Amino acid sequence: MAIYHFSGQIMSRISKQTGNPKSPLACAAYRSGEKLIDEVDNKAFFYKREVAPVTHILAPSHAPDWVYDRQKLWNEVNKIEKNYNAQFAREFNVALPVELSKDQQEKLTLEFCQKAFVDRGMVADIAIHRDDESNPHFHVMLTVRPFNEDGSWGVKAKREYKFNDQGDHILDKNGKKAFYKVDTTDWNSKDVFNSWRKLWADKANQYLNENGFNETISHLSNEDRGIEQMPTIHEGYVARKMEKNGQKSDRVSLNKEVKKYNKTISDLQKYKAKREQLNYQNKFARKFSPMEKKELSEIAKQLKMFVSVHSLSERKQQLIDWKKSIQFTKDSETKLKQLSRIEKEENLISTAEDILNSESTRFIEKNYPTWDVNSLSLDEKVLIVEKTIENNRLLSEDELDLIEEEVYSNNLLKEINGLLHNRYAFVLTINHRLESLVTARNDLEKNLGITSSAFESSLKRAALKSPKEFEMLKSVIKHTGELFKARDLINEFYNLEIQKLYPSIDVNKLSLEEKEILIVGTEYYEEPITLESIPSLQRYEVEDQLKIINLLTNDDPFRNEKLEELYPTFQVNNPRYLMLFKDECLRNIHKLPDYASVKLKEIDPEKLAENEISKSGLIKEMNMKMNDEIDNFATNNSLTAIPSGVTNGLLQGILEQRNFASKKQFEDDLKNKSSKKKNIHRSGPSL
Repeated sequence: MAIYHFSGQIMSRISKQTGNPKSPLACAAYRSGEKLIDEVDNKAFFYKREVAPVTHILAPSHAPDWVYDRQKLWNEVNKIEKNYNAQFAREFNVALPVELSKDQQEKLTLEFCQKAFVDRGMVADIAIHRDDESNPHFHVMLTVRPFNEDGSWGVKAKREYKFNDQGDHILDKNGKKAFYKVDTTDWNSKDVFNSWRKLWADKANQYLNENGFNETISHLSNEDRGIEQMPTIHEGYVARKMEKNGQKSDRVSLNKEVKKYNKTISDLQKYKAKREQLNYQNKFARKFSPMEKKELSEIAKQLKMFVSVHSLSERKQQLIDWKKSIQFTKDSETKLKQLSRIEKEENLISTAEDILNSESTRFIEKNYPTWDVNSLSLDEKVLIVEKTIENNRLLSEDELDLIEEEVYSNNLLKEINGLLHNRYAFVLTINHRLESLVTARNDLEKNLGITSSAFESSLKRAALKSPKEFEMLKSVIKHTGELFKARDLINEFYNLEIQKLYPSIDVNKLSLEEKEILIVGTEYYEEPITLESIPSLQRYEVEDQLKIINLLTNDDPFRNEKLEELYPTFQVNNPRYLMLFKDECLRNIHKLPDYASVKLKEIDPEKLAENEISKSGLIKEMNMKMNDEIDNFATNNSLTAIPSGVTNGLLQGILEQRNFASKKQFEDDLKNKSSKKKNIHRSGPSL
């Protein structure tokens, strides 16, 4: 059955998923199946495919001849799009009707791309993929910059200066000529994008009709077409292959459930009842005034981002970092412009937060009249509003307490991430770092002659006599304070999480590293760990383990994206998480093929954190033990030599450090804890 799938994206030099640089040659090689070399660093890209793609390059008549050479084309794009965050291509992924023959599919693809893109001035690099016979589709990468009539690159946008009624230039606040940025093409227009969607449906239906098929597709949603059934989603090659190999795919499973549901709808009335039920869920809705909506829309345009409490908070931190980076630079026109820009954005953020605060306050005062809204932070207000709308009911006091805890934990985590680049490496090396700093401080104070008996006077003498060493001392003291603050914040965050997940454990008896292992272990297995569950702990099936091992140990530059697509919760940059995964595979090593054992040994949790991680013995010791077990199994090569893993004892030791002498004491403490409700949010009688 023909389906409609037409998705697009702008391809940028910086990957949105990883933040790492991305080459247009890699993207083109991945889609075309050809080996392409990036002339910037002479790096070759080649991705072998089981079924060779059918490829074409279409170009307008005035484009230079070299555009038909795929390697030359994308290297020239690489040269002209120079900015570090430049957009180098527009890409579409389009499903082909399975009813058509391969020749018909190819002809349809070329005819559509010619009319939709090439006739507008774009070069179209097309690759038809048939890895999965039930999911034929094509990718088309398009140039984002037009060509001039002489075959040279054109410009993407130009300036249109502003003039007053007298015909004089209007100046901006910096005294420069004010102008509008005007695109030289309409390729970024929403209307044009929608016309491409419609054109694809029309072209595909034309081919289906001409070849004797009654099936049709539509670019419109079910709602717009008046069809009262739930739509299925695009499954894709990866999802279908997973099902074919006996694995479960969320996308395929969802479509099966949707089809099953649609089949049960025997008349229109049943579905209308469902829609009425869904419409009722809008009982609680956000209530921005027209003026507030207009202001937020304008702020979003100026900040170039979606406005939310989270996005505003992130942008505020970015502005703080930006201001710090330029505050000690030499005064110049550029610096003044940057400071002016920062101040402008800070004012916009403040205005947006005021609007969100006002709207949330009105919502809570209307729906929760007995709560003291003034005692709530903006984060708490917004989360209360979101949870109420999501659940379509008023929240209980217990749920309010949970919201307060959630906001507090989130803010703690944000503060920790603001201080630290790599939280996992920090926990591993905190003690060593502090010892080094304390030693450095003692040595500097001794060399500078600073004594506790005459502290202030000796400090002044040191500052005058040895200014360089004195500055080093100040830096050491500052970094020591930051480390202590970060350690205290992480401890507080972990204590909160462990008390929620493991109320019977005395957090004071656990080291910082043990706390983190317990938290990461809970995230890994997606449930609290018990002493009884430790022997049978397993997160991934053997087939999944094999796929992840292959992804982690190959050189595919897109491996992180593939891993994220197949296993969204896999924490590839967390050495603890990787340690648990490797140990889990170790326990199933007798079920894995021989080559997987060799690859498993290549997975090294140490390399995922900073170099200083080697100074912490735990991860290093665990990894060495796991590699020894792998070698032992390879040597003995018998089922009796299956290792039992190395992390079980670690988890068991942590869980056995309990604070309660008896089950009765534990239950009593829980009862006392539940009776201590917070009242700071209530200004009237209980709801």
